[in-house]
Amino acid sequence: MANAMYIIDDGIKAWFEGPEWDQVTAEVFRDFAPEIEATAKSNAPWEDRTGDARAGLRASVENQDGLVLLTLSHSVSYGRWLETIQNGRFAILIPTLEEYHRQVSAEVARRVGRARKGNQ
Repeated sequence: MANAMYIIDDGIKAWFEGPEWDQVTAEVFRDFAPEIEATAKSNAPWEDRTGDARAGLRASVENQDGLVLLTLSHSVSYGRWLETIQNGRFAILIPTLEEYHRQVSAEVARRVGRARKGNQ
């Protein structure tokens, strides 16, 4: 399975010493995950044959004790091939996460800052 991740780890914890920083970050990731998944599905640059690759694109969120991950992945066995063939011509995982990087990061900073001030 091919996947790409957007990770915010303990680097942000040094800035925000409250107990909720990871929950706030995970909440932001969960808010964006459906949109990121839909964007990947609609912008996938390959021509569908069965539709399985497009339908199998998934965005998921995990909070592993302070390591918060938003993962965009293929569920088909040939997903890695789609991401790497012809110098990434059919890649969708990294381009989609790069498209959302600034927006997600800004929202995480905004919400963590509000939580830090006690305004969730």
